[in-house]
Amino acid sequence: IVDEAKRLIPRYTPQWTDHNVSDPGVTLIELFAWMVEMMLFRLNRVPDKSYITFMNLLGVRLQPAVAAQVPLTFWLASPPTEPVLIPINTEVTTVQTAAEFAVTFSTNTDLVVRPAELKLLFTSPDEQQFEDQWWKLDVASESFNAFSATPQPGDAFYLGFRYDHSDHLLVLTIDAAIQGIGVDPTNAPLAWEAWCSEGWTEAELERDEAGRPNDETGGLNKRGALVLLLPGGMALHEINGKRAYWLRCRYTTPQPNQPTYTASPKIHALQAAALGATVGATHATTVVGELLGRSDGMPGQHARLEYPPVLPRRGDEMVELQNEEGGWVAWEERTDFAESQPTDLHVVVDSVSGDVSFGPFMREPDGSGRQYGAVPPRGALMRMHRYRSGGGVHGNVDRGKLTVLKSTVPYVDRVMNRQRATGGRDAETLEHAKLRAPQALRTRDRAVTSEDFEFLALQASPGVARAKCLQPRAVGAGGAAPGTVQVLLVPDISPREGRLLAEQFVLGQAVRQAVQQYLDDRRMLTTVVALGPPQYLFVRVEVRIKARREADPDIVQRDALAQLYRFLNPLAGGVERTGWPFGRDLYISEVFAVLQNVAGVEYIEQVNMYLDGADGIQARIVVPPNGLVASAEHRVVVV
Repeated sequence: IVDEAKRLIPRYTPQWTDHNVSDPGVTLIELFAWMVEMMLFRLNRVPDKSYITFMNLLGVRLQPAVAAQVPLTFWLASPPTEPVLIPINTEVTTVQTAAEFAVTFSTNTDLVVRPAELKLLFTSPDEQQFEDQWWKLDVASESFNAFSATPQPGDAFYLGFRYDHSDHLLVLTIDAAIQGIGVDPTNAPLAWEAWCSEGWTEAELERDEAGRPNDETGGLNKRGALVLLLPGGMALHEINGKRAYWLRCRYTTPQPNQPTYTASPKIHALQAAALGATVGATHATTVVGELLGRSDGMPGQHARLEYPPVLPRRGDEMVELQNEEGGWVAWEERTDFAESQPTDLHVVVDSVSGDVSFGPFMREPDGSGRQYGAVPPRGALMRMHRYRSGGGVHGNVDRGKLTVLKSTVPYVDRVMNRQRATGGRDAETLEHAKLRAPQALRTRDRAVTSEDFEFLALQASPGVARAKCLQPRAVGAGGAAPGTVQVLLVPDISPREGRLLAEQFVLGQAVRQAVQQYLDDRRMLTTVVALGPPQYLFVRVEVRIKARREADPDIVQRDALAQLYRFLNPLAGGVERTGWPFGRDLYISEVFAVLQNVAGVEYIEQVNMYLDGADGIQARIVVPPNGLVASAEHRVVVV
């Protein structure tokens, strides 16, 4: 520091020529250097608690953990005759082992499994003309053709139910004669659809662990049962003058080389039963009635919850204080006390640490003081009525892991998650917050530049992994109209490695609405914010590799596929592994370079690159400004 200060002397004070250690000015420089060094020594050793306090003063808080979400499917022991309730906060866990603790999920809402009461049955060739077949189900000698004598695309039969069976598991037991000879029992040209608020929506056939459809009828060719997973949002609909909740089986146009019917299947009998239902669940453990101690009657009191991190509070999750009569009074949770009056029953809960804070007393410049928020009465008992603890990446459990009911639910036989839990994220680290703080200060919660919109879109929801704000273009030039800011959002997917399917990049409606509201509150009045997904270009690579003599071909193939899926990845791809850059072209030479770095590869015989929706082999994939490269299914042959 002394040397740097001396080098500045000729620039600012050229008349000062005596730089010896005996000069009074040099003595002052040495004193200044000593003081600065002491300050740097202390600043370089600022404890984490001080960093957190400083960032809180700037309005920058550590982001809490995010809980994974997953649909849980409950199977009943037998079809119900009355509605069966599976209450909210029903807890389901993974199997606890010596190496891993159990991971707990709680249902988000009440789930009611209603008995299936079939009351209508129609057949139709065109959705215009309908024939009532209901009476034939009561006559043992009668049957009806499911479709036209020679099935045509659009033929269907319709089942009308009395109750709403959204998200239900429905078992259809069908006695069908062997009329539709020629169809593949595992790949029949049939589509099961339910009428929902947005129209006809696919109802999936349940599949076993091998991926085979659970259809004992073999495509309506013999007597048996099939299990359908009905979609959510079913709605009343009128067909042929009758209102009901509708399910239909529609004959579809056969795919190339797909066997089809030579004649319509003939149905002798049909019965429906509800076997269970599906409900959303959150990685959380519910804590009820946790006591926080007694108030000492002083301002600025603090208490701490026992099981942080704490998930965002719901309507019945609140801090309560006991009054003189023994009842409990709810206190309103706020993000801070900036606008709290001395009589306001306000409290602040830190989701990361579980710290519960009551209003402080602040000294004013004139010597007076002001109380922000009410002070809990002395001796009052404090408690958290209810809260949910959870979150983190360990909640992203695989399919089929959630199988243990923590408490018995009447009539429930078993439970399972039919898909992987997603969305779990750990709480923000202090190091990450240090990097985020300067950008937060720069935007000041105002969206003006493209960087502002991108940063704020990421802050709006943990479900957003990447954001890109496109520059406005004139109308007719292929971009947004003047005054419109177009923001592209890439959803957060966990895990980010491996092959990511197209449906995983669909942005959830809740995330979209959260980002839209967050940006609308911070944009300029004359700006219109348009959110949307990028244009994903799915690339398929076929490779032939010569492995080294000492290498294991299976390991080389596995590593090569892993490198391809990582490199061509919107979230973890590219050279810097931060996601494929928006608008950056892909060259086949880059694929060669990635594969050549795989251990055990002697040389690469051939690489072919294809783009979904385009013909022929591609040497270069041209990516538009709103585009991102993603992986289709790659194929690697190792010799």
